[in-house]
Amino acid sequence: MKINMRKLSMAIALIAGISANSFAALPPKYLEIKDFKQCLQEKEINSYRIVCMPKKKLAACPRASWKQLNALTENDKIPACVQK
Repeated sequence: MKINMRKLSMAIALIAGISANSFAALPPKYLEIKDFKQCLQEKEINSYRIVCMPKKKLAACPRASWKQLNALTENDKIPACVQK
């Protein structure tokens, strides 16, 4: 039985592509919000930094963006910038 190497390599590439994409994560929802960078702060945790929601709206933050960021729920919600 002769194996067509071209078909075999295409099948392997297709399967690898499907399995690689099945584990891909979607980008965070806040990245879709206009001017989100003007509304968020950063907080250092051990050796890395995260974005966090300040308690009050920053002066440069557009009101519409602030409302959208505060409306995020569950896994999309940005953690608060809690001071220790």
